[in-house]
Amino acid sequence: MARESNRQARKDRQYEEINEYRDLLEAPDRFESGFTRKTLIGVLFIAFIMTPGQMYLSLVTGIGIGEAAQWVTVILFLEIAKRSFTSLRRQEIFLLTYVASQLIVRAETQTFLQLIWRQYFVSSPEASQFGLTDKLVSLKWHGYGWFSPHPDSEAIIQRTFFHEDWLLPIALLVIGIIISRVTWFTSGYVLFRLVSDREKLPFPTAPQAALGAMALAEESGSEELSWKWPAFTVGGAIGLIFGFIYVAIPTLTETFAGKKVTILPIPFADLTPVLGRFLGATPIAITFSLSPIFAGLLLPFWSVMGSFAGVVSFIVLSPMLHRYGYMPHWVPGMGAIQTQITAGVDFWQPFGMGVTLAVAIISVTQVIRAGREKAIDSAYADEHGHDHDTCRHPECDKQSQVRGYCMEHLNRGDFRLWVCVTLFFLGAAYPILLAKTLFPTLVTTGMLVVILLIAFVYAPLMSFVSARLDGLIGQNIQIPHLHEATVFLTGYRGVEIWFVPLAGADFGGGAETFRIIELTGMRFTSLLKAEIVMVPIVLGASLMYWSFLWKLAPIPSQAYPYVQTFWPARAFAEAVRYSATQYSVFYEAGEEVQGSIVPPGEVAWSPSNLHDKSLYYWRVRVSKDVDIKNPDKRIYGHWSETSWFTTDFSGAGGERGPPEILESRISRDVDDSLPVATPATPQLAAVVDEPETMFRVRLPAEWADSTVAYMIELDTDPKFRGDFFQSSTEMPMFFQIYWQDPRSAGDGKDNDFDGLADEEVLNQRDDDGDGAIDEDIRHPLDGEKWPILVFGLVFGLGLYSFLGFFGMPMFFIWGYIRAVASAGAATFFAMFTEVIGALLARYYFWPKFGKKHWRQVAMVLAVGFGVGISLVGMFCAATLMISKAVSSSTF
Repeated sequence: MARESNRQARKDRQYEEINEYRDLLEAPDRFESGFTRKTLIGVLFIAFIMTPGQMYLSLVTGIGIGEAAQWVTVILFLEIAKRSFTSLRRQEIFLLTYVASQLIVRAETQTFLQLIWRQYFVSSPEASQFGLTDKLVSLKWHGYGWFSPHPDSEAIIQRTFFHEDWLLPIALLVIGIIISRVTWFTSGYVLFRLVSDREKLPFPTAPQAALGAMALAEESGSEELSWKWPAFTVGGAIGLIFGFIYVAIPTLTETFAGKKVTILPIPFADLTPVLGRFLGATPIAITFSLSPIFAGLLLPFWSVMGSFAGVVSFIVLSPMLHRYGYMPHWVPGMGAIQTQITAGVDFWQPFGMGVTLAVAIISVTQVIRAGREKAIDSAYADEHGHDHDTCRHPECDKQSQVRGYCMEHLNRGDFRLWVCVTLFFLGAAYPILLAKTLFPTLVTTGMLVVILLIAFVYAPLMSFVSARLDGLIGQNIQIPHLHEATVFLTGYRGVEIWFVPLAGADFGGGAETFRIIELTGMRFTSLLKAEIVMVPIVLGASLMYWSFLWKLAPIPSQAYPYVQTFWPARAFAEAVRYSATQYSVFYEAGEEVQGSIVPPGEVAWSPSNLHDKSLYYWRVRVSKDVDIKNPDKRIYGHWSETSWFTTDFSGAGGERGPPEILESRISRDVDDSLPVATPATPQLAAVVDEPETMFRVRLPAEWADSTVAYMIELDTDPKFRGDFFQSSTEMPMFFQIYWQDPRSAGDGKDNDFDGLADEEVLNQRDDDGDGAIDEDIRHPLDGEKWPILVFGLVFGLGLYSFLGFFGMPMFFIWGYIRAVASAGAATFFAMFTEVIGALLARYYFWPKFGKKHWRQVAMVLAVGFGVGISLVGMFCAATLMISKAVSSSTF
């Protein structure tokens, strides 16, 4: 009995904060429409007045004005309503806040900024480094590029969307946005009906999201003064003052004086080059933005503390990991972003993936456990005759379905489920049809069956599981790198496979939106009307304003410092992902390939998919250092003669131009005793008629029984430096991060003759006096990364069990995981200052105002701050736009 009591007490402590948020609000019995003429005017106001300020702020500072846009709009309309001797109903107020946030988010991230990002990525050094530039611009349909124009296109040089090279990408973008809204709306509604109406799950984070509109509705039409306006005014004043210092001074001085004056560093002060001597491989950067502090005042306390614990562990462990050789690629002097990338590649990304896998396992376990408890409760209710009441409507004798009403008399604006399910499956079929249209050869019948199963079976099931977890504890299930795993299972090697919809989307989060709408008492039909109106307006506003901002200056550039700082890191991550399928398969003597055994003295190599109508060059050399895992540490013999061939997959024929054979450079260290291998097939001047071609290399007869390591190189550039370069020793960066990195392994030799092997990079000394710290690299796992991933998985499961045993709050666990997962993201640095706001809230404001009341005050205060800084941002954006427009005019 005592054991059961202790177990229940631990569970109560774990879910205490979740229950506090869950009990903030109950759903009403009456529902009214929220879409009116006032809402339509609000949509236009937000799209054409608020949106450009958000766009500019996101490029310059990374600060969003989503909530601020909501409140500016609502306050403006409230004041207009008061002076018109009318009022706004809470349903109208909520819909105004909804369309404000959605318009801002969609105009900023989901429309034409995607195309600006694509053109940057295609021409970025990261894409060029991984050989992706030409491959991405060669993605065409009937001769028209659908990903991005070529960097030399007039559309890119002139920085304009009004060019024929953008026609197909824009058309696909618009159609994709429309289809995505259909699938989101229908799936969210169906899941809401299943997990909220049928299973009656509470959705603990939904009440707080609905409280803002509810509180304002109580004041609509009333002149009575309450705490809300003073709190909002204080936050707004802080936002105006801080925004003037942080945003306005740099913008205005550059606009009118020609020289930018920055008082507070944007986006952060990078201390890593200085502190890196003491805290090796640790990114240390302090953001001076007050936004994280206000977020800390509002967020669940234990969530912030969990995130801070994750940051502290990162700072403490990174120097130790570097000291013991787990981060061999970091060197002193690197900045915060470089350190984030390097530390992530060496350790934290595989560790974080393991932790995220643990989260997925924990999430599924919680859903199963909750399902069992729900089944027990349902059986008990049926046994005692519960849940069999009739509808509360006086003229209805049907069985009650939702809060005492049948669906017909609930008057909630519900839709027919079969219509929603049909529309969802039609929307889910669109990306499949698109993939078959763009890649008719790639999407075979077998792959098409797999895609259909994922879209129509796996995705709905996982969305349901995710929605149930959201309904239980306010979290969604995230299975990391599911798309990547599915891509690798196809066996296809090429960048095109990444654009095939092989992993179904998770629609579980949409159910909470409908729960929030239900809590505010708004009919669901109002949301449908708002969505229909928003799509064309947001597309028009986005095209107009992103075109103007892109025309003012390249994105990114010094004019937009935030994206200039963080987009290269994002480009690196994208390049790692797209290059993961550019791998080759190597077959040694004695292995079976294409139905035959590779004979002694020969090897076979299958590179990534070749491109049609191309001229290729290839060559080979060998090494006897087969025991050295790192191919860069081996000593090779001489290169073979360069062979060449052409590709013609369609049989169209045609000339490819004369080959340009260049003499191979002689390396500094060459083993003259090694034989020169012969490129056997494809033969010299051959015409290859299929993209997956097997290359064969042959050793001289007297070396047939010898064991050697091969290096085969292939490229369309005779210098072997082009974008289509491939090597038999290359491994995609994705695999280097999560599975094995041979180039992190040493050669096991004492290269500097100091009695130690593989230590020069570790101790950061040029021991052999050659002016470089590059010879000796040591990795404790000899370059293996999968053990780090497994350790992260075990650590995540162990941490959850340990904290659960002691009854630690659930938000702490999720907060810690959030920090680990964002170790390579821009938001990582904000966690340093979030904890300041959380400590102020718990130890000063909670005792002063009360916990429940402070959460309402903090929400208004934070939004007031956002409004203040957003007004400054909109003023700066308008000033800059007018200045640029005037200065570019000729008289």
